[in-house]
Amino acid sequence: MTVDPYEIEDTSDWEGCPTRLETVKHYASMLEEDIQALKLELRAAKENISGLVTMNDQLSSDLTRARAWLANREAETTVQLSQIQSLTLVLSQKERIIRELQADKRK
Repeated sequence: MTVDPYEIEDTSDWEGCPTRLETVKHYASMLEEDIQALKLELRAAKENISGLVTMNDQLSSDLTRARAWLANREAETTVQLSQIQSLTLVLSQKERIIRELQADKRK
């Protein structure tokens, strides 16, 4: 077989070389496989996103409960601090009265 130097790129008559149609069909087949793989990845990603949304909802609920609990503890702490300050004032008044009474006894 002699090849004209100007037709060096023409491979249509080579044996075993796929035709343009065969090449396009093969490429289409590869694309279909890629599409199926991408669909599987997309389904898995959607499931992951769904799981993350569920986790986020649960964490948001937990955070709301924790904030409510913390607000209650802060309220209790404020009440207890007020009671401590009141008792401290009463104690200091008691100690002042005791000192005055002891001072009066010494006179």
